[in-house]
Amino acid sequence: MCRLQAKTFLIKDIPFRNMNEGRKYRLNNDVLMPVIGQGTYHMTRKVLYDAMLGAFDCGCALLDTAHSYPNEESIGNELAKIFNGGKYLRKDVFITSKIGDRLDNGMPMGYYFYNSSSCPNHDHKAMVRQQVEDSLKKLRTDYIDLLLIHWPYNDCLEDIWMAMEDLYRQGIVRAIGVSNHKVRHLKRIEKVATVQPMVNQMYFSPLNIQPDVYNYCQANNIRLEAYSPLMFLRQGIAPHFCESDGVKAICKKYNKSVAQVVLRWNIDKGVIPIPKASSLEHIKANYDVFDFSLTEEEVKLIDGFNEDYQYLPESMYCPGY
Repeated sequence: MCRLQAKTFLIKDIPFRNMNEGRKYRLNNDVLMPVIGQGTYHMTRKVLYDAMLGAFDCGCALLDTAHSYPNEESIGNELAKIFNGGKYLRKDVFITSKIGDRLDNGMPMGYYFYNSSSCPNHDHKAMVRQQVEDSLKKLRTDYIDLLLIHWPYNDCLEDIWMAMEDLYRQGIVRAIGVSNHKVRHLKRIEKVATVQPMVNQMYFSPLNIQPDVYNYCQANNIRLEAYSPLMFLRQGIAPHFCESDGVKAICKKYNKSVAQVVLRWNIDKGVIPIPKASSLEHIKANYDVFDFSLTEEEVKLIDGFNEDYQYLPESMYCPGY
């Protein structure tokens, strides 16, 4: 078993050589985080290797995974191959992982972090530490750049956060944050936290701009991160967006696709998009968004498509959605 050991370096002293200097945000603890990332959910082996190397070559240094994803071990193995090639080093890559429940088709199962008979262990702090040990071993690294709480587990949210603060102070994780947290969940953490969350990763798109969460995070210097930022395009639920005169005009003006405009809209709003792509063509397109910037009027035009679209259903295992 990989045992956690407190690092001797200070968090801020870890060297960070991103492939694109300047394309990073400074989190509220001064850690630098890339402005766009690569999703990895359900990607493994050769597909994963090609996607990660392609992303790195395009200047994307941010990888997103989770303890509950079935691919942390594959990520670790494929990263080792990339690092052994000598072109990139561990310090060049920003790895995000998440602690949380088991997933069934992407949805929490109510197994870990619930006060129920199905939960094998109600020592929530011990579970956090065990999951991080597992992730470190599988990822073949001795630190994680960003650790998130995958869902706002109602029964033990405060315990989980305090355990993550301990790992942060030990230098095992460089930054800590949350995922899928609404304002009411963030306020619960605020009451007990001695370390402020640095990131909140959630569903964010032109169809749901999460105004309450966005404004709260802006006011409290919490960086918002968007998973599945292009999912609404692939689901085919937004022809009114894609075919609108305003969006078409923006695409024509900058000679960009709708997907590229959406990714740039995220960045111009200060949100970190995490698109998932496996083909080199799509990977290159996702990161070809740094030669233009939307005007304030164009950002507002895209904001105007908000309809509070619910990506996930409300449930006891998925609070707030």
